[in-house]
Amino acid sequence: MGRVFEAPDGRTYRPSMFITLTLPGYGRIVAGAGTPRDADGYDYRRAALDALHFPRLLDRWFQNLRRCAGYKVQYFGAVEGQRRLAPHFHVAVRGAIPRSVIKEVTRATYHQLWWPAFDTPVFVEELPVWDGRDYLDPVTEQPLQTWDAALDELSADDDARPAHVLRFGSQLDVQGLLAGSSDADRSVRYLTKYLTKAVGETYSGDSNAAYEAHIDRLHAEVRWLPCSPDCANWLRFGVQPRTVGPGLEPGRCPSKAHDREHLGVGGRRVLVSRGWSGKTLADHRVDRAAVVRQALEEAGIEVDSARRMAADVVASDGDARFLWSAVVSHGGTSSSILMETVIQRRRWREQYEVAKTMTGADPPVDGRSATAQSTSLRAVG
Repeated sequence: MGRVFEAPDGRTYRPSMFITLTLPGYGRIVAGAGTPRDADGYDYRRAALDALHFPRLLDRWFQNLRRCAGYKVQYFGAVEGQRRLAPHFHVAVRGAIPRSVIKEVTRATYHQLWWPAFDTPVFVEELPVWDGRDYLDPVTEQPLQTWDAALDELSADDDARPAHVLRFGSQLDVQGLLAGSSDADRSVRYLTKYLTKAVGETYSGDSNAAYEAHIDRLHAEVRWLPCSPDCANWLRFGVQPRTVGPGLEPGRCPSKAHDREHLGVGGRRVLVSRGWSGKTLADHRVDRAAVVRQALEEAGIEVDSARRMAADVVASDGDARFLWSAVVSHGGTSSSILMETVIQRRRWREQYEVAKTMTGADPPVDGRSATAQSTSLRAVG
């Protein structure tokens, strides 16, 4: 995919690209330490908001890049936490796009959060109370402003400004990649490690008191700021989340982005375009099942249940083995079926782990072995 280049010797090739996008600075950082020189002057609030909503900025960047490139750019990338605790993004892109275009797109890309204001907390000591329908002011017992009403009020205000604006930092790295080269192999290894690596591993190593305090200050912001329209932290600012229900409490949003370990980097760490592999989720599930069956067969482990639900399975007399009908389970039946399923899956997992140990097979990644996955990613050209 992309432009075809011709070498002086007549050979032609299609290079791809490896791009790194970063967020701006929030204060001067001590080189090598990752801690701010002036903690009081460091903009922790902006750093927290940028981290919480970084995937939204990446979505807008890909949208703009595709419009400027003129085709549906395919990519495989991963979000990584930097030592300074701000996330950045590494991505392999199929095809060669002029560096000037990438720089202009990055410089021009921004994302606005048109949300109700959340500058000043309204409820800190006494929290709103759920009455079965709305969350009420603990003093006046009046319902808090709903999410829709808050947005209507924002739309009617001609002087309204976005609650937050995200932009990329000035640091941008763009490298060319050729399939089969050492640089391509290194980039593939760098990206695939994030399929299993946790965010916190980036800054959980050589820590000291100053670095731990830096983490604590950023976490103090991340914990209480809203991560989405459905975040429980909206109650702290006097607005009901878009989706309400009992048990919501500011500071206890279930999104892992608020955790001290993740510091704003939530669930979307590995970003892959739909056209990267050309397969649907169903295709990947079929591939994964094939890898598991192959590992079991190579280890000499026969598992009758591996194909127990296959449509072509027949009884010993040649007739259909199964008759399908609707089953209504209730009472103890539901719990027994659930526990049987859990125990069965655990037994399958144990058998598969034994098979991998016996054969030395790689664990499946997206329905293929890690070796096959890495080979696929190397074909970025």
